[in-house]
Amino acid sequence: MKTLFAMALMLFALEPARGQETAGANITAQMTGTWSCVSATINGKPLSESAVRKLRLTMTETRYKTERSDEVLFDSAYRLDATKAPVQINMFGTEGDLIGKEAQGIIAVEGDALKICYTMPGRLRPVSFASATNSEAYLIIWKREKQ
Repeated sequence: MKTLFAMALMLFALEPARGQETAGANITAQMTGTWSCVSATINGKPLSESAVRKLRLTMTETRYKTERSDEVLFDSAYRLDATKAPVQINMFGTEGDLIGKEAQGIIAVEGDALKICYTMPGRLRPVSFASATNSEAYLIIWKREKQ
């Protein structure tokens, strides 16, 4: 009887973890694909429309890569925490000066739009989708490219 009770408690305790895993898988599936930049604000200053048009994001289940034309700006592995609202993303640099360094951010998918706000390694994670002057936050809005 004690064994059955203990097993029932273990299953009950695991249930939220399964739900969290499913939520993480759902947002990952929604994010996977290629995205074109709609707008970008860095430290409170909007990027020019010509600069924005050159930006592209490619996301897989494990990779986050930002490119400007043919130049890779940021290539990383990432991890999501879908138990937080908004969903948190941690990006781990895999090349150049950012190898092994962690950028922290928040992310949201709304239809064909992906919103991300992050700071570079060593800075505090943003708590809202905003990039005010002196915040050192990057706020990028992406639109899913047609397949």
